[in-house]
Amino acid sequence: MLRAAAQDLGRLRQIAGILARHGYQQWAHSISEGRALPADDPGVRADTEAMSAPERLRRLLQDLGPTFIKLGQVLSSRPDLVPSHFQRELARLQDDVEPLPFPDIAGVLEQSWRAPVAEHLAHVDETPLATASIAQVHRARLECGREVVVKVQRPNLAATIRADLDLLYLLARLLDATVEEAALYRPIEVVRAFEAALLDELDFRIEARNARAIAANFEGDERVHIPEIVDDLSTREVLVMEYVEGVKITSVAAEHAEETLRTVLDIAFRMGFKDGLFHADPHPGNVLVTPDGRVCILDFGLVGRLTANMQQNMIQLSLAVATRDAETTARLIYRIGRPVDRVPLNEFRDHVADLMARYLVRRLDEVDAANLVQSLMDTAIRYRIRVPPDYALLAKAAVTIEGIVRTLKPDLDITGTIMPYARELIAERYSPQAVGKLAMRSAVGLLDQAQELPLLAHQLLNDLEAGRLQVRVSHPEMDRMSRMINDLGTKLFLGMVAMATIMGTFFIAAQYPWEHGGWNLWGVFGAFASLTLFGLVIVWHVAYTRLRKVSLRTVAGLWLRGRGGGER
Repeated sequence: MLRAAAQDLGRLRQIAGILARHGYQQWAHSISEGRALPADDPGVRADTEAMSAPERLRRLLQDLGPTFIKLGQVLSSRPDLVPSHFQRELARLQDDVEPLPFPDIAGVLEQSWRAPVAEHLAHVDETPLATASIAQVHRARLECGREVVVKVQRPNLAATIRADLDLLYLLARLLDATVEEAALYRPIEVVRAFEAALLDELDFRIEARNARAIAANFEGDERVHIPEIVDDLSTREVLVMEYVEGVKITSVAAEHAEETLRTVLDIAFRMGFKDGLFHADPHPGNVLVTPDGRVCILDFGLVGRLTANMQQNMIQLSLAVATRDAETTARLIYRIGRPVDRVPLNEFRDHVADLMARYLVRRLDEVDAANLVQSLMDTAIRYRIRVPPDYALLAKAAVTIEGIVRTLKPDLDITGTIMPYARELIAERYSPQAVGKLAMRSAVGLLDQAQELPLLAHQLLNDLEAGRLQVRVSHPEMDRMSRMINDLGTKLFLGMVAMATIMGTFFIAAQYPWEHGGWNLWGVFGAFASLTLFGLVIVWHVAYTRLRKVSLRTVAGLWLRGRGGGER
């Protein structure tokens, strides 16, 4: 445990040096201050001042290593957490890791399977197909002759990531405590969202379950292919699936481009608005086209889920945007999200109206939907409206797919392509039968609430009669006034301590008048003891007032827990 704590403190020092090198001296100082962690600062990079804020952040994460690179990659797909200009820059982050020697990979396989590799695999290509910070992918052949790919998690990765997550929480708390604007981007919540996504990605059984569920949704559709999972060999650290031959969708032949893109749009629409389970990272590397023209979707580590109510909200929002109804669009965004603070609704609505006027001035098939969606998400962040992650993932996936379409066939009418599916869906959702069911559910809900009203009224009257009725009042200046009163009380206390020590010194000197060489030795001793005591009180006061804004629990946890995680 002590060794783990020492390693974490060494990593903190390294992080402080990298922060300082990229121009984040305030953060580096906050890490080092009061913790015996001198930042290893080799000097600020000469080109730092010329960089934009997003580029500085990208280069910082690149230098901090694999866990932080993964953080940037996750944030690049979360428009609910970071603005669009940061997303675009963070999307450029690439895993820069050396392939592991195959004996290390074989060790993970044997530990996971509890058997020699040769017992399950007739052949393994020791040169990886792909290498990333989380896993390494190899092509192999089963004993039955079936061609597969084997995705193997890097050894000892979970412990390393847990330690880095502890440090990320510390950095987030320091950022939250020292930078006023940090509250807008909620750094602690960002790390929490990253932790959830990363821990899910570390469990390959979740990815296998997602792949099986989406394959079941598209069963019988000859246009779509989802690689089959080899369940017997797939574990938490190992994922074995069917090998599929194909090319990236962006490399498809021009004569087949339109048909393929229509299929992709159909798949995306069905996933989001019918099935409610959708691929949240459909970049070109995850969408292949097989030699027989089928669309093959890979990598289900990041998926989103929409309930029927969430799908209904998205349909209404899409209709509001399509009809250029800014009032309804603003209201739906507000209803979908979770306002952190009071939102000036009129100002928010006017801002949404300005965006729609800017991006919807052309024909519907010429609308820049990607920038409109990004701008609406940025507006939600600006007004501190937290958009639930699955909505944000759907928006990001839609933007990614539109980018593929614009790259491969810019003249394709996206709106016209999905309009038949949209009409069918709207007719289904707003059919007399569906409306009747909705009315019945609403009526039952209202009846249940009406039955509870007498009980609630009786409870309210009882509380009022017993004097238990309380009204909570919150004022934005209350915390500041409370701190001022506490500071004033502390200063009065220090003054009283100072007066008491001075009076005590005089009292001792009066009781013991013995002198030596013209000095009252008891008086000198009393003065020295009093000043020492008073100095200790002052040091405590200064340290407390400077550090109380920063959560010290995490720092203590690094010493006491080491890499063990623990409650945050």
